[in-house]
Amino acid sequence: MKHIHLELAADARSAGSARHSLRTLLDEAAANTWTDSVVLAASEVITNAVMHAGTAVSLEAWATADGVRVEVRDGSSHLPTRRKYALTSGTGRGLHILDHSVERWGAEPLPTGKAVWFELGQPPITRSWSSSGSLSSLPSEPDATVRLLDVPLLMHWAWQEHAQTLLREYLLFALEWDPAAIDRHAQASDALSTLYDQIPVPRLPDDPDQLLADAIEPAVTAEQFTITVPRASVPHFATLDSLLTSACEAASRGDFLGLPTQPEISEMRQWICREVARQAEDDAAAPDPWRPRTDVRTPLVDESVLKSRYQEFSDSDEAVLVTDQTSVIVAVTPPVLRFLGYDSEADLLGRRVIVVIPHRFHQAHIAGTTLNSANGRRPLLDTPLEVPVLRADGSEAPVGLRVSSHHLQGEDRVFVATFSFTY
Repeated sequence: MKHIHLELAADARSAGSARHSLRTLLDEAAANTWTDSVVLAASEVITNAVMHAGTAVSLEAWATADGVRVEVRDGSSHLPTRRKYALTSGTGRGLHILDHSVERWGAEPLPTGKAVWFELGQPPITRSWSSSGSLSSLPSEPDATVRLLDVPLLMHWAWQEHAQTLLREYLLFALEWDPAAIDRHAQASDALSTLYDQIPVPRLPDDPDQLLADAIEPAVTAEQFTITVPRASVPHFATLDSLLTSACEAASRGDFLGLPTQPEISEMRQWICREVARQAEDDAAAPDPWRPRTDVRTPLVDESVLKSRYQEFSDSDEAVLVTDQTSVIVAVTPPVLRFLGYDSEADLLGRRVIVVIPHRFHQAHIAGTTLNSANGRRPLLDTPLEVPVLRADGSEAPVGLRVSSHHLQGEDRVFVATFSFTY
């Protein structure tokens, strides 16, 4: 039997060092049959530990010609979780790769973190640590109890995936100049995981008609939800908020391919992080409920800039309303204005598109555009829909709608909603 024990730093280069040592181990043990699978699986587990735990990583492996066992230990108590992300997502594939690379794998809590292990063939050892200890046996402060009111479940679900993608891209961008990048990324990941493990993911169908029927208020909001946050993780929520603010600013500058998130998503993140900090500091603090923004009729972009940039759409003879990637209305044609009861395009240009969407659909729209930015998810794009729209006087009217994505020369994408209606 051949055996190695490596102590790896919380450094992006650790996976490379481990790959080299594992190849040597398997070669010496005449276990080359499993080399590619072991190296791939170990790379995923170690990279995940470095990025999400931010602690030193211990790797131990045993190999014979009959089988291999690898254990990776880190200082984070969060066990690996299969995230319900889209296939097109830029993150969340690590456990799927592990599933397809090895015959058996698992994860267990240890007194000072966790161990993730995997096996191929008939390994010479099945477990190397004692199970006598447990995380709960260690002295620690009581967890903070945080009560969240009116939790927007759809928006939280979409934010989780977009946040993971943004954080990963920002980490790669910041590694060149920020020596604390990995530590800060791990703290932010800890805060995200604390929420993901406790706030439920809404169950939504893939069928567009059923999706429209199910993704509406009040079914997508939890009136009250209580989460527990380890005291050591409380400051990580401030790191999460700060890091995502920086990531969104970098994305807006074009420093990497990721897109900044919707403003309502950013406000929800700030609310959650603020509630955790406030209630953890004062157990008697009354929770502040989530309140969506109400300034949707306030212009966010100068009308003259939009007219010059998107004139080709404004001149169209079709009934169209056009938004940019941040869901700001950038063009609208006279037939749509007349149908919605507005006097001129100045009444809508530069405003958030939710000004024409009934309130019960706001979460669905914000979550949908966020997931499209994160992974290209598009269940309702290029699909004929019958939906209600909100008119200027506050009344609703049914309309036929098809939304398509268009790439502009030298510009970002826009979304063109083509209306069909009868007066």
